[in-house]
Amino acid sequence: MHRMGTWYGKNYYNQATYNAVKNFQSRHGLKATGNVNLKTWQKMGFSKKSWYGIDSYVAPLKAKAWQGRKAHVEAMINQAYKYMGKPWLAGCSSSPAYGVDCSGLVMQGLYAGGISPVPTSSIGHAHPGNEWNSRNLGADKHLKRVAYSQRRRGDLVFYYQPGTHTIWHVAIYLGNNRVIESWPPCVMVAPISNNQRNVIAGIKRPFI
Repeated sequence: MHRMGTWYGKNYYNQATYNAVKNFQSRHGLKATGNVNLKTWQKMGFSKKSWYGIDSYVAPLKAKAWQGRKAHVEAMINQAYKYMGKPWLAGCSSSPAYGVDCSGLVMQGLYAGGISPVPTSSIGHAHPGNEWNSRNLGADKHLKRVAYSQRRRGDLVFYYQPGTHTIWHVAIYLGNNRVIESWPPCVMVAPISNNQRNVIAGIKRPFI
């Protein structure tokens, strides 16, 4: 959508994007379908490899099983920082070369720290309906729930959508009431609570 000039902070494949893709395809001698296929993807300047691999990225493991909690927490946070400034993209859990949404960022951090949060996965995250994997992570019984007052660096902070009891966001706690998160328009460090997302659903601790 950035390439087509139809990015306005939300990555919905709407009529404007459909029309822009058709026009792009016509200008480049491609069949004008309005849908991005491999040939269109490559004409946009992306590689064939990224077409097949953009949603299958799994961050490399950066902590050993025998190392203590601190090593695993720092591996997770270091991975998250690799995405700083990258765009928020719903349903995306890709490499640091692209962008991620909130749960995509957390998943890649967990991978680097040594946790595979099955059944949640980067590939499954790209499928329609899975863009709210923050809810699946929030319901994951493998992640220890802790009191808000006991929050520590490396914990996951879950947020309710305002006016509901539905989880719609997750961030990684850094300490000193700061989190790293993917929130429109990009991955950033922010206060644990602000006027956009201030209803905290709970805290979970992936690394004990």
